[in-house]
Amino acid sequence: MRIRRRHVLHSAVSIVVLVQLGFAAAFSVDAAQANGTYDALAAHHVVLQGRVGGCASVTGGMFNGTIARACRVHYRYGKTSFSALIPVGQSTAYYLDPTNTSIRMREVNFKGRDSHVGVDIALAGALLVGALAVTTAHLWNLHRTRTSRDHGTVTSLSQRISR
Repeated sequence: MRIRRRHVLHSAVSIVVLVQLGFAAAFSVDAAQANGTYDALAAHHVVLQGRVGGCASVTGGMFNGTIARACRVHYRYGKTSFSALIPVGQSTAYYLDPTNTSIRMREVNFKGRDSHVGVDIALAGALLVGALAVTTAHLWNLHRTRTSRDHGTVTSLSQRISR
């Protein structure tokens, strides 16, 4: 069997749609997980203040300018201890769920809940609309090609694109 241009086109469209649907699913799952973490922390949380362990600057680029500055901050709650990298100048406060110490979040992220979840949902929706648009355009093109072939006016894909 010869691989024709239409086989490549069908495969490319299928891959594009599957990638879009995969990313939409990933953003939806991320929004759901973030909502679960927010809900658990909103119900009951403890505010921990960290102890700064050390700071570092990441440099690079053409003129060796500073790209980022971050500090390692150590936290302790009962028998649980953990550390996090926090940009210099931001609050070191961390929210922790005392019933499940694996649920924790920086104060800055907790206060920006609506924007983070909203962005995930918006991106998932845009990807779903994009997948639908690609599929619709492809099916419309197939229908147009079949209709023109049935009427005796066969035009190649390259001829249709150049118009």
